[in-house]
Amino acid sequence: MEEKKEKPKKAKTASQILKEKIKALEKKLKEKDENIKNLENQLARMKSEFHNYRMALQREQEVLINREKENVIFKLISLLEDFERALNHGNSTSENFVKGVRMLYKRLAAILAEEGVEEILPAAGSPFDPFRDEAVETVESDSAEEMTILEVKEKGYKYASKILKAPKVVVAVKPRVQEREHSDDTPSGQ
Repeated sequence: MEEKKEKPKKAKTASQILKEKIKALEKKLKEKDENIKNLENQLARMKSEFHNYRMALQREQEVLINREKENVIFKLISLLEDFERALNHGNSTSENFVKGVRMLYKRLAAILAEEGVEEILPAAGSPFDPFRDEAVETVESDSAEEMTILEVKEKGYKYASKILKAPKVVVAVKPRVQEREHSDDTPSGQ
């Protein structure tokens, strides 16, 4: 009988083991690089989509704003035409003219109120608010409390909590102490 000789398994050398590990690591590195490249492409697409979305949203907002402006302008144009008709009415008496202008005033006030414009009309005697009111005059007063409103010269207006025009008011201040003339301070004999 012939004996079969088994070939001894070759033991891997350290360099072979390192080469196999290097190949495995290179394969993993290649997979990671491909994964990074895919993620970068996804990010670029998402950035582009977000930019396009933002631009579309901005265009839509501009369209809505312009539509609202057109609506307000249309209302004001019709009011302007009413003023023109009132002014061109040739045979009107002054009473009819005043009545017509009052009607136009009420109509304009209604349009502005409809758009959200609110009047600011502080009451006389209320405290002066420098963040809301514009002091156009100060008056010395013993009877009124200092920094209170004595009179409203022009009312103000606000829209969406923002003051468009501050009310112009007259504000009370303490009287200045006037220096007394001392006739006894002059030297005698003069």
